[in-house]
Amino acid sequence: MKNEVSVKIFRISGFFKQRRQTTSFSKELCALTEEQAKDKLFSEFGSRNRLKRGQIRITSINEISQEDITDPFVQKLVTTDFKIPYED
Repeated sequence: MKNEVSVKIFRISGFFKQRRQTTSFSKELCALTEEQAKDKLFSEFGSRNRLKRGQIRITSINEISQEDITDPFVQKLVTTDFKIPYED
């Protein structure tokens, strides 16, 4: 039995403190749920900026449509007709 899972696009905004600076961010991610999008954001910022989850503050998480995407990488992912087969 094959199931299709719908992937959503989320825009996450917030800020993080690193050393003595506060930096704001807005990131677009593809995920199934808000919780998965948050975990992906924490993982990326932790690996790239060496931040712990406590240093990252999320101010908003919004599900966006394909027309509202500004990140070229996410836009390319969404517009291609690539499907991963999923079976139970």
